Amino acid sequence: MGKIKKTDHFYLIDGSGYIFRAYYALPPLTRKSDGLPVGAVSGFCNMLFKLLEDSKSSENLEKPTHFAVIFDSARKNFRNEIYSDYKGNRSDAPDDLIPQFDYIRKSVLAFNLPSIEMLNYEADDLIATYVEQILDEGAKVTIVSSDKDLMQLFKKKVRIYDPMKNKFISNDDVINKFGVGPDKVIDVQSLAGDSTDNVPGVPGIGVKTAAELIKEYGNLENLLKNANKIKQNKRRETLLENKDKALVSKKLVTLKNDVPVKDKLTDFVLKKVDVDKLYNFLREMEFNRLLSSAISTYGQSKFSDEIEVKKETSKISKDKYVLIKNLSEIKDWMQEAEEAGEFSIDTETDSLDPHQANLVGISISSKIGKACYIPTGHIDKNNLNEKDVLRILKPYLEDKSLKKIGQNIKFDYINI
Repeated sequence: MGKIKKTDHFYLIDGSGYIFRAYYALPPLTRKSDGLPVGAVSGFCNMLFKLLEDSKSSENLEKPTHFAVIFDSARKNFRNEIYSDYKGNRSDAPDDLIPQFDYIRKSVLAFNLPSIEMLNYEADDLIATYVEQILDEGAKVTIVSSDKDLMQLFKKKVRIYDPMKNKFISNDDVINKFGVGPDKVIDVQSLAGDSTDNVPGVPGIGVKTAAELIKEYGNLENLLKNANKIKQNKRRETLLENKDKALVSKKLVTLKNDVPVKDKLTDFVLKKVDVDKLYNFLREMEFNRLLSSAISTYGQSKFSDEIEVKKETSKISKDKYVLIKNLSEIKDWMQEAEEAGEFSIDTETDSLDPHQANLVGISISSKIGKACYIPTGHIDKNNLNEKDVLRILKPYLEDKSLKKIGQNIKFDYINI
């Protein structure tokens, strides 16, 4: 695969974080053929597809040369040997999510990407280890995750992209979260603890107080060494009585950057999508909408056994698929839809979470083989005003005379 170059840019994806975001952000979904729960798989695939394509085209994300999706291997890991109650407050995964884990890992391979995990370690530890290796090679890395624990890795040549907020984490974001810079995050977490992961910390000391103490004493060890000098009686006694808890907590919150990983950095080279492998997986999962988007992006498979798909795509003519450039064209299309008595509508957004999504564009079709696209939120300037577009569309979406409207319109209209 060749050596790592200083110009290389690695994307390390927190796959486990993606799973739970996909599961809780979207309504339940089952595969029609057998009733298998697939909502999390669907959401995960959509997010991964969007990230892949955005990272290749967006100037803000910068194009990756290497890409890997990293997962937790199991709930228990080496931290449970240090502190048996670590993450002991977490409930089991929902019953309908458990059978989806294997399919999610298969989806990563279907996109021709490395799926990485290692027994006894968390995804965060693997990410920390690979970040260390990447920096040693002089390359850059982007971590894609909403996990606050990864903020301790923020430094020069290490970016953290929060897909929930659709933004890059800044040094100010870290300070706002923990009251200190990235190099002191571990010390603050050691004192404040973490109820989510059941990290004990020091009772009664929150993030704000922990940050004040660390800024005054430099680090946890020096604070504990000088705890008897603290003037506030209660704070002094609490620190002296819970010294061991603070030290154990530091072991729990510190990400290991020396995991004996088996997969090499050179294995993460971003490869061309194998359309046969991807399309077969999407057909197996019955993700027809994503399959259509993938075909539009990567082209039709040369070896597809879906004859009907070939027949339909062979009829496609570019002059039947129109980019709307002015509002009057929308009215013409909707008049045609009204005459037809039915139409389908679909929205493109910058997030799968309906509470945070922004509208990017709208697709409309009133017959097979003919459709239009209305851009409202693209990076370039060829957008129509979103409010004007929705004002034109709203009467048609509420028109009772249009009896056969696509099943996804209610969900998409909420997004609109």
